[in-house]
Amino acid sequence: MIPISTKLNLLILALPIFSMVSIFAIGFYFYRESFDASAFSTAVSSLLSAILVILLVWERLRDSLYKKLEYLHKNFLFKLYSNRSSLFWTQDEIRRLRSDLDRYGKFLILRLYPSSLLKEIDEFLSLHGEFFKRYQEIEGLAMKQMGIENRVNLTRELLQYYIGLTPDWRPSSYASEAEKKYKETAEMIIKENSQLVSKTKDFLEKTRKSQKLIHNELEDFLKSNNLRLEPEPSV
Repeated sequence: MIPISTKLNLLILALPIFSMVSIFAIGFYFYRESFDASAFSTAVSSLLSAILVILLVWERLRDSLYKKLEYLHKNFLFKLYSNRSSLFWTQDEIRRLRSDLDRYGKFLILRLYPSSLLKEIDEFLSLHGEFFKRYQEIEGLAMKQMGIENRVNLTRELLQYYIGLTPDWRPSSYASEAEKKYKETAEMIIKENSQLVSKTKDFLEKTRKSQKLIHNELEDFLKSNNLRLEPEPSV
């Protein structure tokens, strides 16, 4: 991934300097017979002055660029990178970060984030919405079967585990009677709503892959621009 600083160099330095040199060379080629030593010296002096101005402008822009990049990193990019919120809950924070990054994430014509990031976030949110809609339906079935009226009273960790949505996590702090109850409930839901459970697992897997893609994309971007990958040390 090309660092932002390199893109700025190309934008502010390479292209204008190349244009001026080209214009100077073309002008000299067509009007070389009318050029005298004094005119040539004046042209060179003007060219050097223009290059010096560009260097000064570039230095100021570079400082502004890094300040804005640090601001985006602190307030948006690192939060997206380090996001480990449960995929079972809504993604309002990610939507807000995506919106703010789209609004504030540019410097001149440069995007200060990976070019495909916003599209990948939209894909993630779409997949998560499909998954979460089905997961809430499973919760509703479990509550109805167990006679639970309020989701607060639902032990989600046990339900998720026995439905097969968190196979790498094993509940260890619940009474065996509670585990048995949720296991039986989950088995009944799987038996009677196999297509729903299958679709939920499928969208969850796709959502996890999408989240990992975003994480890897941001990691490459942060590394290439020498931005931290760990939280700021507490004072």
